[in-house]
Amino acid sequence: MKKISEQLGKLELGQGGEQTRNGTIRADEFLQEIKGKRAINKFREMRDNDSTIGAIMYATEQVLRDVDYYVEPAKDTAAGRKEAEFVETILKDMEHSLDDHIAEALSHLTFGFSLFEVVYKRRRGPKTDDPKSYSRYSDGRIGVRKLASRAQWTIESFDVNKTTGDVLGVKQEQNYGLKSTYIPASKLLHYRTTNTNNDPSGRSILRNAYTSYQYLKNFQSVEAIAVERELHGVPIGRIAAEYLSPDATADQVSVRSQMEKILRDLKFNEQGYALLPSDVYRDIDGKPTNQRIVDIELITSNGSRNIDINPIISRYQHDIARSVMAEFLMLGAGANGSYALSKSKTDLFLRSMESYINSIFDVLNKQLVEPLWHINGLNFDLMPKICAGDVAPHDLRELDSYLRNLNGANIDLSDQDDIVNALLANAELPPKKVTDGGNSN
Repeated sequence: MKKISEQLGKLELGQGGEQTRNGTIRADEFLQEIKGKRAINKFREMRDNDSTIGAIMYATEQVLRDVDYYVEPAKDTAAGRKEAEFVETILKDMEHSLDDHIAEALSHLTFGFSLFEVVYKRRRGPKTDDPKSYSRYSDGRIGVRKLASRAQWTIESFDVNKTTGDVLGVKQEQNYGLKSTYIPASKLLHYRTTNTNNDPSGRSILRNAYTSYQYLKNFQSVEAIAVERELHGVPIGRIAAEYLSPDATADQVSVRSQMEKILRDLKFNEQGYALLPSDVYRDIDGKPTNQRIVDIELITSNGSRNIDINPIISRYQHDIARSVMAEFLMLGAGANGSYALSKSKTDLFLRSMESYINSIFDVLNKQLVEPLWHINGLNFDLMPKICAGDVAPHDLRELDSYLRNLNGANIDLSDQDDIVNALLANAELPPKKVTDGGNSN
């Protein structure tokens, strides 16, 4: 027993992964193209340049911005409700809305992590001359002025404990050649998609779409070139052989160079014409012929190509959407699809949205509310919790069927106001009013 207690009393012996040793962004990644800060640039390119990924991230942001939240008291007492109200005032007393913060925090889905510096303030009321202490409330407590975003591409590295791998802070690049700024973890909100290998940089939800994106980008480029050549044709020029001879005179070389430039630059809307000499060859008798000395024409394709690129591009777009469970966005683009299929895929997407928003509120509770409780010296037994509302709208038809089954089993819920109000809330209806005598209106 003594040996066991000695072992339990020791510090951590192992580490989660490579990240816990040097704090480099995505140091455990095996593809060099998306390792370190190159990963940030690549995922940013994918988000901003690809229409499918852009639609997915936009849909995610708009869905989660619309999610309601509420503060749940630790105890259903007057003191518990008072402290819950304090947290509500903190969220409403910042320089920005909580919705704006959530929209920015969701960038951790693209990059794997997102960081915000918590800027505190003393709540001195609306009459103070100090804008940094301005507040709608004058209780003198420490509140939050803003949650300042720290862009992922400005983060040099994470400062981690070499033994445990815990994040101690981050080093952020500064403009104009200034030294890096160090932000301690105690002032940070640190969102990340996963804790795999204890990696502080998380894992982008676009990681599995990387290969499909690369192929898609290449095929789109090939398609654009093919369309241009199909519609425009390949310019071909004709010139006398003596102009192409190694023994050509300086004037002939100059003409040939001009001809090559015309052929190279001849594109519709870039160079809409070619000015050529009207001289023609003469026959042995010195009479002019119909053949010009210099000529240009376009070679066009005969018939269609054997490979249709569009299905290949469509397949990679589906692969990208499927990798983040957003394939429902592609329904209707083809001949197939049904309501049942759309509903099942949409429900799966919204389920993943619930996990995203819940992880954000988990960080708010752990890294914002808890430090505020410590700074203000408040009772931790009364510390409330910020909770997210429902992401997906409730299916009232299924709910109606369930209530009918309960009614058929002689289970009456009409006298339970909390259940009735919850059902009304699901239908986005106002709650049931109760009179002083306890009878409902």
